[in-house]
Formats: sequence, structure tokens, C-alpha cells
Amino acid sequence: MKAEKILVCVGHSPASAGVIEAARQKADDMEARLYAVHVESGGTSLLSKSKRDHSADNLRFAEQLGAETIILSGRNIADEIVKFGLERNISRIVAGKPMRSRLQSIFLGSPVDELTRKSGKIPVEVVEGYAKEPAQMPYRVKPRQVRWSDYGTGLLYVILATGLCFLMYPYFDLSNLIMVYLLAVMIASIDAGRGAGILASASSVLAFDFFFVPPRFTFRVDDAQYIVTFAVMFLVSFAISQLTELMRRQAESARLQERQATAMHGLSGQLAGSRTVEKTLRIAVDYLSEIFDSSVLVLLPDQNELRTAAGNISEVLQQDLTKELALAKQAFTTAATVGLGTKVGTGSRLLYVPLQVGDSVLGVIALRPGDADRLTKPDQRRLLESLAKQIALSLELDYLAESGIDILVSHAYRQNANSSSDAVVES
Repeated sequence: MKAEKILVCVGHSPASAGVIEAARQKADDMEARLYAVHVESGGTSLLSKSKRDHSADNLRFAEQLGAETIILSGRNIADEIVKFGLERNISRIVAGKPMRSRLQSIFLGSPVDELTRKSGKIPVEVVEGYAKEPAQMPYRVKPRQVRWSDYGTGLLYVILATGLCFLMYPYFDLSNLIMVYLLAVMIASIDAGRGAGILASASSVLAFDFFFVPPRFTFRVDDAQYIVTFAVMFLVSFAISQLTELMRRQAESARLQERQATAMHGLSGQLAGSRTVEKTLRIAVDYLSEIFDSSVLVLLPDQNELRTAAGNISEVLQQDLTKELALAKQAFTTAATVGLGTKVGTGSRLLYVPLQVGDSVLGVIALRPGDADRLTKPDQRRLLESLAKQIALSLELDYLAESGIDILVSHAYRQNANSSSDAVVES
């Protein structure tokens, strides 16, 4: 009998939590394997940071419920989901009820309706989603502070473009000067982000009007046709900044996925050659320190306390030793990530990740990052927790191997002892 497989579509809406729970219940009833799939398309790349964080939270919630989480990239959400479903022989697709109004669905379309049309032989079940706070609240990323230097960079490119236009003005038409400003907007968007690109778009229109459109050195315009020129110039500049930001985020996403795959593969290769607990922990400390630019400490249980098993304790636990060790013990007993960027131990500068295999927690990894904001990003947190699971699995195998060796040594000792006794009796 073919094993059942259910795919649940995960988006940025808070109501996705209810959809995921419904899919988990259905998978339990059918004894099916559950996949939680999120698609990064061109539109999702331009979503606000809070909405992208919601997507990461929903994926984490699905992982907590036992689903295998998958992130796909593509231009069309429905196409990517159907393609994945056919490749993995998915039995059923579960999606949330569209939240768009009827008018929005008519003009913008609905990914769920499109998925239903394109799914072919795979049945699509649409369920009513509802916002739900998971039992273990996912980490919440602090809002990223505005970097005013990025906006300064955008203005700098406009100033440089204006200087170049002054040199070109006696020899070129005004249309050629517009091209210089559009180039400045594109470079500003690539170098400093979308916000700087939008500021550069508006500033370039104003600079072009003030310095080069007659009458010069005033915002007054004698020829009404320049009003259209300004509007088109701003719209083209704005579109360039948006498209440049989209390409930038897609490139970052591709680099991140490649980096994650390389990290997982590299750590797997190193851990595969490990045969002892000490070597596994040393590899883990060195590898995590390099990937996350952090000081790393591994704590293992010793009776009712946690002891340092690998890493430099003075580099990680620099102050409030009692408080930090209490957080480490809480991570060990609750099997939950605590500390930096979580709702538990918010004042701590350290992050504590349990080394968990199934229902057992073998220890805790403590990290003191060089850049605190880096480890509060959802993608970095997911990578860290995935690597921690891999390390925990290798650690469990090392424990089993060492236990097996102890049993063999004990058995050989008893055999030798029995042989010696028999020899004495014969003599």
C-alpha cells in the first residue's frame, strides 16, 4: 500500500497556524507524512519584514508539529507547489482560504484558485485558517533599526550624478542627463537598498528640475511638458529601485540556500569521521564558531548540573554567571531555545540551543555572537537549530558506540577471567 503524503501550503498570514494544525490532524488521521511548503516568489520577496518573519514563524510552528519543512523558489506559487507535489507523489494538498476580497481576487488573482485549477489529479482541500499562538512561542525578531547611512549613500549618488550632469550639460541634451540620474538610482538601490533607491528617485527628479530645466536654479517650470517628464522620470526611477531590490533579495536568498546546503554537507562530512564524544564536540564548537561568528560553549549534563564539555567558558559566560547557567538549564529541561531573541531571558546576550534527539536532550549549545542582530534573523536561527539537531544525532551515535565498546571490553574481561579459573582448576 502506497504511503499517504499531505502537503500544507504555508504563507505569511497569522491564520496559517490554523491551516497547519488542520493539516497535522488530517495527517494523523490518515497516518500520512506531512510536508509544510513555503514558496519564495518575486512578490513575497518584496513583502515587509514583519510578514517575512510571520512566514518563518509559521514554518517553525509546522516543524514543531512534526512536519518536514520545505522552502521553494519560483516565479509562480501554484506552479512550484504542483511541481513539488508531482515529484513527491503528494496525495492531498491543504491550503488556507483566500483572505483577499472579491475585488482583489478579480484583479490580482488568487494563488489558491490558481492552485486548484492546476493541481490536476492531486486533490486540493481549502480550510478556514485562524490565528493561533503556538504552545512554544516562536522567537520574535526585533525590528531592524533604520540605517540612516544608507539614505546618505543614496543622496551621495544623486550628488555625484548631478556633478557629472554639470560636466555634460553644455554638450548633451537633457534626455541624456536623465539617463545619468536613472543610473544613479539603480546603483543606489543595489548598494544601499530599496529605501535609499526611492529617496534617490525623488531627489534626482528635484535635482534635475532645479539645476537643468529652464529656468535653471528654480523649481518653476515654464514648459508644461516637463511636468510629464518629471512624472515619467520618477515612475521609471521607482520601478528600477523596486526591481533592483527584488533582484538583490533573490540573490541573497540563493546565496543563503547555497550556504545552508554547504554548511550542512560540510558538518556532516566532518561528523562522519568522528568516533568519540570529545572529537564531535570539538568539531561542533569550531564549525559553529566559524559559521555564526560566535564564541561557542557546549554544556553536557553531569548528575543534576550542566558541565562544560567543549569551548572556552570565559569567552562565553562573561558576566551574570548564575543567571546564564539558569537559562542554560532551562533550555535543557524544556528542550526549547532560550535567550537572545526569544521571549525567555530577553536581557541575555547569549543564545542557548538544546541538543535534542527525539524526546531526549543530550546537552545545550551556548553562543555569544559577535553580531547579535545576525542570530535573531529567522533564516540564521533555522540554520543553527538544524545544525544542532545534526550534532545531537552524531553525539547520540558516539554515546552508543562507546557503550558498545564498554560492553565488548567487559565481555572479553569476563571470558578471560573464566578461562583463567578453568586453567587453575585443571592444574
